[in-house]
Amino acid sequence: MEETPSVEKAGVRLERRKGISFNFELRKSPSGYPIFLRITEDGKHLRYKTTITLSKKSDWDSKKQKIKYSEPNRDSWQGELDQLLERAKSIHRELEKESTSSPSKIIEELRGTKRSDSFLAFAESKRDEYKAAGALSSMRKYDQVCRKFTAFALSRGRDPYSIKFKEMDYEFIAAFDAYMQTLDNKQYKKYEKGEGKRDKRDESTPGAPKLHPNYIAKILHYTSRLFNNATRLKLVSADDNPFKEYKIKEVKTEREELTLEEVKRIINLDLERGSKEWHSRNFFLFAMYCAGIRVSDVLTLRWSNVSEGNRLRYQMGKNHKVQDIILLPLAIEIINLYKSEARTPDDYIFPYMKSGKHAELCDKVKSLRDFDILDGESKLIYKEVISAKESMVNNGLKIIRDKAGITKPLSTHISRHTFSRLAKEVHTDNSILQGLLMHSSVSITERYMGRFSTDAKDEAMREVFRPLDPKMLRKKELLDQLAELSEEDLEALLAIHKKKHTKK
Repeated sequence: MEETPSVEKAGVRLERRKGISFNFELRKSPSGYPIFLRITEDGKHLRYKTTITLSKKSDWDSKKQKIKYSEPNRDSWQGELDQLLERAKSIHRELEKESTSSPSKIIEELRGTKRSDSFLAFAESKRDEYKAAGALSSMRKYDQVCRKFTAFALSRGRDPYSIKFKEMDYEFIAAFDAYMQTLDNKQYKKYEKGEGKRDKRDESTPGAPKLHPNYIAKILHYTSRLFNNATRLKLVSADDNPFKEYKIKEVKTEREELTLEEVKRIINLDLERGSKEWHSRNFFLFAMYCAGIRVSDVLTLRWSNVSEGNRLRYQMGKNHKVQDIILLPLAIEIINLYKSEARTPDDYIFPYMKSGKHAELCDKVKSLRDFDILDGESKLIYKEVISAKESMVNNGLKIIRDKAGITKPLSTHISRHTFSRLAKEVHTDNSILQGLLMHSSVSITERYMGRFSTDAKDEAMREVFRPLDPKMLRKKELLDQLAELSEEDLEALLAIHKKKHTKK
């Protein structure tokens, strides 16, 4: 850092202060290599710990001050570091206007010790709260708000951190909404790798599919929540909340679910044993046969969850409620494919969670109680593993979708919707169905589950999947063949049957 020359003004010698510089650095800890933002002034350093910890030192490029592409989370984590650095510099620029900038004051602002009316700073603090608590889903939602808002501000030539709550009026939100409608839907965009990099910026490409209106609506709903939080903290008045008048637009969408015939096509596919799609089909069908059990719960099932009486008993990750359902022969047939003599009660039923960088951490989480006592960082890692494994299953389902000639989207969650559809087709009591699905409202779930006996729910399960029973399928096949016969052939067949029956 070079000295800035002193100047003479009105007979007084003024010493200009040295500048403030920003750098990232790694430090070794028991959990890995956490990344710190180092703020330097006059050769003295203060450090601000980021929320990111690398598992390997070799994943960091100290010269470029970047995470290497060898780290699987590189794109999202590097984005966070870039945003943090820009935020620190923005705070420095604002404080410099009053000649009060210093490493300690910058860190004070970064930590939120002083309340800020900067919308982006407030949104990032909310995102970081969820990250520290290990709440992956909420963290991702608020991170998307931060990313889209930053891109919008930069498109207007504005410093994202300089935009205050008070200037975000009705017209501002309308412009933010209109801007997001121009952005490409990255789910459909193909990225070409070049020099180890992938372009994932928010952008608008003529003719490319755009963000779905309901995705934009979610971004605006979470923006509205931030305004409500800021109102409670007196950062903005209730009268200045633009969402009192701004109507968030959503479009109606049909819930995707498979028909019985489409399920049969998946069952009848000739797949190579042990292939990615073979495992994905087993996973999908098992989830459906078990009343639409959620993907995260299927991934973490262990043999201890299966009782000798062919029942599946597990605690749901979403609401910690215990589910106890019958394992029908169709479901037993699938898990028998994974049964081995060497298995232990603590072994996973499905193979997805058995391997990977964080397999040791995941293996320690044998119950929701084990998960609940993890620190926030470990919770986040665990949930990221679940999310990655779900993607693996869905990749196999894409292959199945093409092979089965299904035009609808096919994902793990569709198994839950499909179970619901099949149950309705056999006129299952709506209340029993709610109990089997374990309604998202705990109070409603408890009410439904208390009203119906285990026998009633077991019988409902048998009835739902009776059309897929091999014996029933054989009967239907024979009936279909009979229906194609002429009246003369049918009469001849009946005569032969009657003659055989008379001889007996």
